[in-house]
Amino acid sequence: MFKVEFGIVHHNCPTNQLSRNFPDVHFTSPGGFIVSPGLVEEVLIIDDANDETVEAVMHYLNTTPGYDECEPLERTADRAFIRWRASCTPEAFCSQVVEKNRAFKIGNEVQHEGLERWTVACYTRPQAEQLLEDLKALGEVKIARITETSWVDVLN
Repeated sequence: MFKVEFGIVHHNCPTNQLSRNFPDVHFTSPGGFIVSPGLVEEVLIIDDANDETVEAVMHYLNTTPGYDECEPLERTADRAFIRWRASCTPEAFCSQVVEKNRAFKIGNEVQHEGLERWTVACYTRPQAEQLLEDLKALGEVKIARITETSWVDVLN
């Protein structure tokens, strides 16, 4: 199997836009949903969250055009979980490119320093190479690594 690690500055992606506006904040996301064409919903996790950061992110989500709604879901000592919805029209989402290329998402999407980072698994090298090629239509691919490895090593 082939592990693919990619990092992209994803144009018109609301999560990546948020990350670019808060480059010092480390966000993770278990994923989101395309509710309808042009409407997406996601859960965002603010890692190492403090009150000031959470307040700034909530203010941003509540006042920036394109973000339709947001709500805090849960707060722990070091994390904040937020659900948001946004109206947007990117070419596609990384999740769609991953799905189109029949890749398996490994772990959570990470947003840090304005870069959207994913790790996925592919059956073949051509499949992995095509996934990286397809991502170029979404924005600037800054990280593109393909590593041949074992399913056991990646999925455990």
